[in-house]
Amino acid sequence: MRVPAWLAWILLGITFLTAGLLRQFHSEIPRSPYVNPLVGSLLFAAVFFLLLVAAREWRLGPLPGHGIRMGSITPILLMLLLEKWISLGLYGPVFYLVAPEGLAEANLDARYRAFAGLGLLLTCALLSGFSPPAWRRTWRRIRPGRWPAGVLGVAAVVAGVYLVLGGLAAALGGRLRLHWPAPEALLGWILCGQALRAFAEEYYYRSLLLAEMQRLGPRLGARGRVASRWVALIPTSLVFGLEHVALGPPWEEPLRQAAFTLALGLLLGVLVLATENLPFVAGLHAFINWLVLGAAPRFVDETGAPALPVGTYVGLALALAFVLAYLAERRRVSRARRGSARAS
Repeated sequence: MRVPAWLAWILLGITFLTAGLLRQFHSEIPRSPYVNPLVGSLLFAAVFFLLLVAAREWRLGPLPGHGIRMGSITPILLMLLLEKWISLGLYGPVFYLVAPEGLAEANLDARYRAFAGLGLLLTCALLSGFSPPAWRRTWRRIRPGRWPAGVLGVAAVVAGVYLVLGGLAAALGGRLRLHWPAPEALLGWILCGQALRAFAEEYYYRSLLLAEMQRLGPRLGARGRVASRWVALIPTSLVFGLEHVALGPPWEEPLRQAAFTLALGLLLGVLVLATENLPFVAGLHAFINWLVLGAAPRFVDETGAPALPVGTYVGLALALAFVLAYLAERRRVSRARRGSARAS
């Protein structure tokens, strides 16, 4: 079955918006009273229909004709909706089945986030099977050889943030000191949970979905490498932003959240495309999460109050990450030129 490019865009747009907003309205989705809620919802019906389409397209293979094969866009539709079906329907019941009883709410929430991060990683491993090209591109970004440079890059960015801010404060005569969060079990769960969640989200949004949209770009009308990248960046950043917005009055806060998360998604996506190093971007994402949750060191004044807003740390970390990516790219190009010069 083939559809025109404009219809493929409509299907993709509706699915991306649905995936981004589904978590907000999941409790209001109609369910059948006759079967288990896990398989009695419209979400499961959509996933089941897409699986049937994928099976049919795989059996028939590529058929001649105009337009885009439904089999070409089915993998990303499944990646978007199947992840929501698994996370919304399975994470909670499985977690509360194995979680210790009598935990405080904050401790339970921190452990759930670690569990959800691990669950998303396993889900991504499953979703990778729907698109071998997206998995191959993902593997190039997370293969073991990427980790040393990624870890060193994150360490350089984190050290740079505190050195720059501390140096500026000292130069301006400010009496600031670095406050470290109190070491406790809850802090460990927050650090671990946010690190797992950050890596899983980068794996899902900025690798699987991004790689699959890059593959679809030329078929959807994107001409050239740059256009294909933006065709991939914008919808994946949009669904990432919508996922992290808590809708409800007053509406100024959701709008600020949407602007921040959309911009963050775009910048992290650009970094992935520029560095092809997912551990580096995931580490940066984890550091930002720690800052937002107060689990990372922060400068405080003489009264112990935070001296700088979280946005200052986040903005500087992103700026330093882009500087590091630029320097790494310059070094790579220089080495390639020297190698070609020696070969000639």
